[in-house]
Amino acid sequence: MELIKSRLLSEGSPWHIGSLSAVYLSQGLSGGTLFALTTYLVSIGASVGDISLLLSITMIPWTLKVFLGPIIDSFTLNRFGRRRFWILISQVAMMLAVLPLVFIEVVEVNFILISLLTIHNSFVAISDISVDALAADSLREDQMANANGFMWGSKTLGRGFGMAIATSIFYGYGVNAGFMSLIFLMSLAFLFPLFSKELSHKAGMEAESYKNRLTLKELLSGVSQSMFNLSALAAMTFMLFSNIGYGIFDVIYNEFYIEELGWSGEDIGYLRPFGMWLGGLIGLSAGILTMYFKRRNLLLLFIVGQALVFLSASTFTSDTSDFVASMAIIGVDAVDAGWSVLIFSILMALCTSNTSATNFGIFMGFGNISMLIGNNIAPMVLGSGNYSFAFIFAAASLIPCILCAHYLTKES
Repeated sequence: MELIKSRLLSEGSPWHIGSLSAVYLSQGLSGGTLFALTTYLVSIGASVGDISLLLSITMIPWTLKVFLGPIIDSFTLNRFGRRRFWILISQVAMMLAVLPLVFIEVVEVNFILISLLTIHNSFVAISDISVDALAADSLREDQMANANGFMWGSKTLGRGFGMAIATSIFYGYGVNAGFMSLIFLMSLAFLFPLFSKELSHKAGMEAESYKNRLTLKELLSGVSQSMFNLSALAAMTFMLFSNIGYGIFDVIYNEFYIEELGWSGEDIGYLRPFGMWLGGLIGLSAGILTMYFKRRNLLLLFIVGQALVFLSASTFTSDTSDFVASMAIIGVDAVDAGWSVLIFSILMALCTSNTSATNFGIFMGFGNISMLIGNNIAPMVLGSGNYSFAFIFAAASLIPCILCAHYLTKES
């Protein structure tokens, strides 16, 4: 009995936070491997158009999270837990989806590669929305900022490790071995949710057990409580613009650094993880920082910091020192992790418990649409000017976020 209690997802215990973080770590490993893959593909001849196509299509499942939320909220199997059921299913499917890439030769962006990574990302998106809903259900509001720091910090650290490991294996042993290592690492993270036990009620509300099924009326009522207010509108606007610049950067930075600055794919692949690891540390400490600094100041600091990274990249030429150019690659992920942790805790607080997957899925759907917009328009923005113009455009896209952040962090 004591062993089961120690593995209960409640009260912000080490196992509770560790399990939430392990699932996020698994997602980060997946994302880091994809970052390494795009760098590797560009280094062997893939174009900006190829990378835009790959990222745009594989990003589509993330934009559909708004439709996944109602399914996750409305159906489960009690035996596995309301949210844990979906986490377990999606984690297994994530690994199975990329299993063919252990055997298929990958030397270009093609239909098979895009299809397998899109299926993989579909289940990563289900895992993501499920664990976000689990966090919203199992954490008290005063625990969310700290827990979000550990979760997003783990995801960012996972991206760094995923990219570093995949880069080393891709260039040393090939893409097949890289995906084999990804499956192995994800299987280790899977052990945490596998041996966990989920609460049957909202944290702190023992008298109200969750339902296995929600009627359409209950679903719509829960969504309306969270979404039809000015704070939710500001949050959706923030998310709609939040990742446009990042999406543009991800499509063009490899070719920019390789063709314009003279770097190699391995240089990029080994350096960018440092920014992800720094972002992970910032994410892990974000909850603590809110105890000493106003949340508004921190959020604005990180958003403005990301805009400055893009603006600095717009000034880079072949004469720019490697040190200065390195700071941009490191900085883009570091500041992104900072504002992400802070805004996610705000979004979770806006979600009601019975429909938290749907509500959070709507918010994150806007964020993922933002990334999709950035990935899609990157070739057009680059074609209408040059790299400098593209980076300036990326920075300008964050202006609405600065305005919304001011409203979202108003003191009550």
